[in-house]
Amino acid sequence: MIDWEVTTAGLRVSDHRAAVEIAAPDWGEFYAGGSLPRPVDTTVSGQVSKLGFGTPRATVTSLTGGDTYTAVDGSTDLPTDSYLLDVPTPIETAVRFDGPATIHAPDRSLELSFGGRQSVTLGFRSQFRGPESTIRIPPTPAGFARALSHLHAGFETTRAAKSIPALRGHPPRIEFADAVEIPDAVADATAETGIGLCVPADLETILTVSPLAYYLQAHVSVERGATPTITAPGLTHRLDGDLPEAVASVLRRTFYLDCCCREAGPTLAGLPDPETLGIASARLSDPVRRFAAYLELDDESRSLPEWHLATYVPAEAEAARALPYALDRLSLIQPPKTGPLDGRELLRRSLTDFYRRGDRTAASVDAVRPVLGPARSHAWLDETTPIDVFNARTEAFENGLSRADTGGRLPFVVVQNDPEMGEEYAEVARIYEDHAADLPIDITVHRQLTCEELSTVFERPSAFVHYVGHCDTEGLRCTDGNLSAESIPECNARTFFLNACGSFYEGKALVERGSVAGGVTFSKVLNEQAAAVGTTFARLLVYGFSIDRAMQLARRQIMMGKNYAVVGDGTHVLGGRRDPHPGTLLAEPVEEGVSITYDVLPNWTAGGWYRPAGIDNERPHLYGTATESTLDREAFLAVLESINAPVIYDGQFFWPEELLIQLRSQE
Repeated sequence: MIDWEVTTAGLRVSDHRAAVEIAAPDWGEFYAGGSLPRPVDTTVSGQVSKLGFGTPRATVTSLTGGDTYTAVDGSTDLPTDSYLLDVPTPIETAVRFDGPATIHAPDRSLELSFGGRQSVTLGFRSQFRGPESTIRIPPTPAGFARALSHLHAGFETTRAAKSIPALRGHPPRIEFADAVEIPDAVADATAETGIGLCVPADLETILTVSPLAYYLQAHVSVERGATPTITAPGLTHRLDGDLPEAVASVLRRTFYLDCCCREAGPTLAGLPDPETLGIASARLSDPVRRFAAYLELDDESRSLPEWHLATYVPAEAEAARALPYALDRLSLIQPPKTGPLDGRELLRRSLTDFYRRGDRTAASVDAVRPVLGPARSHAWLDETTPIDVFNARTEAFENGLSRADTGGRLPFVVVQNDPEMGEEYAEVARIYEDHAADLPIDITVHRQLTCEELSTVFERPSAFVHYVGHCDTEGLRCTDGNLSAESIPECNARTFFLNACGSFYEGKALVERGSVAGGVTFSKVLNEQAAAVGTTFARLLVYGFSIDRAMQLARRQIMMGKNYAVVGDGTHVLGGRRDPHPGTLLAEPVEEGVSITYDVLPNWTAGGWYRPAGIDNERPHLYGTATESTLDREAFLAVLESINAPVIYDGQFFWPEELLIQLRSQE
């Protein structure tokens, strides 16, 4: 599904994994529709005097004579004719227009201008299509090594531009068979980079090195007793020491230096200038020479961003079927390790006198403490249940592909099955209804449903179900008993939030029956705390945060936030979101005023870019890098007035309008 909206700067277009901003300050008289001579997912037409894009690479084709013009630098005047402009943005973009016109490519950007306001039609096509092929292998280390040698077949280039998410197609699926079966289309699309990775015949090792092998587009071979080693003509690099740490270090350096050195896309703030790195441009086009140049640099990766995602996969063949989905998100892969919760984390289990009234026996979960790697978000595929991760399942990733948003309005459902939680119900419904006017969502609200009625809610297709009520060992409480999610034949609610005591197992069952992801609790929760988390979570989802990031932020509202978690694919983002790259503003009072950091965390868009909302709008930043500055009080208040992003101020969670009121009351 592609969403587009008109902004003060022009157009903002987004899909599941990418976002594009098109400069068109005088855009007007727009309407959906219009035709283009090529397949697109959606079109929009309007009048404008000029259009601007964040890449200099584009092709203009005459629709009458077939003449082509390529914009790289300088200006080209186009005579009177009908034209199609193709721009290789993260979402494929085409513009149909009539000349005369001028294409100009200054400073790694592109501008199409007319003598006055001109009617144009823009078409957009998502490059996210899901896996198009299936690799079949024996469930052995050697079988997975063969698969890994081909999972990068969706890459469109071996150059540094592969760091752009739109140029990394989804890896093929993995299924099991008695012999290796690589489809011809996959074999033909597998690049020969000259880079190899030799590993021992050990599934845990193969899984751990897989993200590095995938991104390097390496051929993977197994050798009994081998030390994991990257090889290429004139190059041997052993992954010594702690393997997950060594893999993360090399991958982080290679990926982010590709982001610095790629020719496509805009110049990004917050990254080293490739000229200052001393890498000869002649070495950039060849994957072996480029990788060797990166390894020669002294500790350059230490100043690069923290990795966005780690996935913890046990060395079991069935769990390893999730490998293509983890690699699609460019996740680190590590073995799952846990330890006991410490005393402070166990404090919440001793507060039983203050939990929600009316619960019988909540389905409490014995959560454990995970040993986490160097990443900001964490997906857990093991059968244990840790805190501070989202509990992923292979079915969740597959459900996200088989039931992708296809356009149209998104059904949101709010259910109140607890009369005492009327305040949360009313506030959640209000949040969704307030945003329904400018987002493609339809709101349905229900009160006091029976088991059959609630089952019907989950069986009907919907984008999101927000359940407010109680849960115990028998299921979700209804007016005539309890509904066990295991009794629902098929769940067609893509996402959900079961804001009820001990709803973890019910949420897990919903994912097993068709959902993609949802918010749950591990044990009992207070009414007031449930309301605080529920309303914040609702607003964050509508704003555009992923399920997991929304939960990370929402649970900061309460002391016992670790009681809330996510099951399924926590990277999932609802369609129709307000902001294609929502960020968080961290602010700390300092002597000079307020130190602020604006931060956008990628989900599966690693390598994409964003423009900080209300802050330094002229400079695009790489996902995962932050905008930092120090403002005086008045400038900080002006920022709060201009953004919708959540604010962590002096360690506490605020919405900007709430913080404005508090700070102005102190004047």
